Amino acid sequence: MDYSELIEGFQGIACVLSLKKSAEKDRGEVTIAAANRNYLASVNKLDEEFVPDRPYTFYIPYDPNFEALTYNCIYDGKITHQYVNADLYKAWIDIYMIPLETDEEGISHCLFTYEMTPMSDSDKLIDISARTAYMVLKTCIKLKESGDFSSAMNSIVKDIRNQCESDGCAVILTNQEDRKIDYLFFDHDGKFAPADKDVFFKPEFYNIVEKWRDIIGGSNCFIISGEEELKEVEKKDVNWYNSLIYSGINNLVLYPMRVGDNLYGYIFATNFNSDKVTFIREVMELNSFVLSTEVENFRMHQKLEILSRKDMLTGVLNRNAMNKKIDDITCKAEEISKGIGVIYADVNGLKRVNDTLGHDEGDKILKKVASRLKSVFSADDIYRAGGDEFLIIITDRDKNDFYSLFEQLKSFSEVKGEPAFALGAYYGDKDNDINSIMHIADADMYKNKAEYYKSHPEINRRKE
Repeated sequence: MDYSELIEGFQGIACVLSLKKSAEKDRGEVTIAAANRNYLASVNKLDEEFVPDRPYTFYIPYDPNFEALTYNCIYDGKITHQYVNADLYKAWIDIYMIPLETDEEGISHCLFTYEMTPMSDSDKLIDISARTAYMVLKTCIKLKESGDFSSAMNSIVKDIRNQCESDGCAVILTNQEDRKIDYLFFDHDGKFAPADKDVFFKPEFYNIVEKWRDIIGGSNCFIISGEEELKEVEKKDVNWYNSLIYSGINNLVLYPMRVGDNLYGYIFATNFNSDKVTFIREVMELNSFVLSTEVENFRMHQKLEILSRKDMLTGVLNRNAMNKKIDDITCKAEEISKGIGVIYADVNGLKRVNDTLGHDEGDKILKKVASRLKSVFSADDIYRAGGDEFLIIITDRDKNDFYSLFEQLKSFSEVKGEPAFALGAYYGDKDNDINSIMHIADADMYKNKAEYYKSHPEINRRKE
């Protein structure tokens, strides 16, 4: 059948997709039987002569989600609709596929048409089934009502798994800067491989997750519905393929959680009820949309909290965090099982460096000293108390251990050619007043500083 006249009379973007149909529902090759000028223009092929029955990948990149929609439309003989956030085009696409009559034996066709907009249309986002609306509303309520982000996410993941009739559902939040998975919210029915053996439960799983963006490509999701997609996974990442096989995963739907150009993680469900694929797509698509926004807010809150607590130059905690720590100890808000150890470290000669060599050189010295402190103590114990002064507060070590670490730090402060810093320390009982302990440690530090300047008369102390 010649679809050219039909397709040219279509005012919007349209083409006719062709698929060789089989009783086994094999994933045959999807080709373009006919295309109008609007479609060719949308895929930048308007200037080329149209050749019928070319693979669709001649016009757009390989897209497993697009193929799955085509198969569902043709084999089910029903109109297929999806509203998707297509990363490749930085746009939202409203897709319709309509099965067509054909007189070619063994060949089936469907009309493919879409509209593309740079921003989402809220009316289209809520044009969903009542069951899906209930699920998404439930997600929103749990996110807003719970004061505990992790508890809310765990509950949401469990709800989605149950609704999808899935063996397992997970939300993974990634940290691309540190190349690790920050959060894994996972609910499953116990059929997965043991946690101590499957790479899914290990830190190196991030190496697999990192490749998902390329595997998804410009599509809005990635779906494994059978052997064909599993073979594609094996070609692209054999480690992920092995993990899927090891865990007995036969099908999977994977959606990225992103806002604009920012990718925050992924949501997926495995071994779901394939008879409910349309509903599952709706649930996963809209939940990924809602969760993406919530995760972005969560990440922004985390960053603001870090900025309010961290000294951005040296990477240690700042004075705000120091004051909070002291208040918590004073008010007994922090339980202390052992004593309280305090160390003051003050950089020697910093003002002279700033005045003669510039503040960039002075900043380098501060970073080096902070690095020395962090090599002995946790960054969570170290505070930048002032311009050239650091404070270390220890509440989880005994007295001998504390002074052993202090002696190790002193050896660093005496290395020739490295930044010099004065040190003072004091360890008190857990019931002692922390301000008194700090006062003694501070006095000890100034005594050490005076000794340094006495042995280095070339540095004018009064200019410090």
